[in-house]
Amino acid sequence: MTYQSRLINGDDPAITKLYGERTALTSCKYLLPYVKPNSNILDVGCGPGIITSNLAKLAPQGRTTGVDNSTGIIEEARKAFPTSAVPNLKFVTGDCNNLSEFADNSFDIVHAHQLLCHLPDPVPAMKEFYRICKPGGLVAARDSSPSIVLSLKPDLPAIRQYWVRAMAIMEKTGGHIDAGLKLEGWAREAGFGSDGGNIVTSVNSVYYPSHLSRVTGEPAEQAAKLGLATKEEMDGWAEAWREWEATEGAEFVFEAGEVLCWKGN
Repeated sequence: MTYQSRLINGDDPAITKLYGERTALTSCKYLLPYVKPNSNILDVGCGPGIITSNLAKLAPQGRTTGVDNSTGIIEEARKAFPTSAVPNLKFVTGDCNNLSEFADNSFDIVHAHQLLCHLPDPVPAMKEFYRICKPGGLVAARDSSPSIVLSLKPDLPAIRQYWVRAMAIMEKTGGHIDAGLKLEGWAREAGFGSDGGNIVTSVNSVYYPSHLSRVTGEPAEQAAKLGLATKEEMDGWAEAWREWEATEGAEFVFEAGEVLCWKGN
């Protein structure tokens, strides 16, 4: 499912609940060794701003900006992390495919977490990242490949069925269920690697929380209205997610790809 199709709203509580546990340590550990105290950072697709605020605190002498296309989620981020608490941090509404509010060569680091997988064509966004990154600067992206499930405990058939349906919808609406495998290719299409800068990739894992909030309440009603699933299917998936939540040691793990792209001098 992709944000571009508006089947998912960035400020939907069911979505922010899924993303609220993400931190810089859990979601961009691969990037942290390159964050300097004076780094100027842009976090694209910042969501509720937790990762963004973490990065700002690691670079107190620089400026960190979070940008997202959802006005609602930007307002939430501003309330959660006011400038009075994090003076070098601000949040703005913007489009990752057109970051014209930022000048060329503006940022030491451009970061995107779980953004590119939702874009029908991620290359224009990567070209914008390249443009606004300073020569010698770094673009970092991490995206899961949710079609590659590394672990599901307990391995419940109803959750497997739900996930097959979710992957089909994601592909149908322009998302990429194997985004983690495509990051280097998208980066090279955007111009990275052809200017003398290095590209480094890595493979990791990403732990996902329960999707109970996506198959109950308003999200379930909307899915039924759109013909994405029947009420009976939603009820069965909800029962499975409740069982999953109640199981000690439950986990839902996908493969994730990471890419670090240095812009040539």
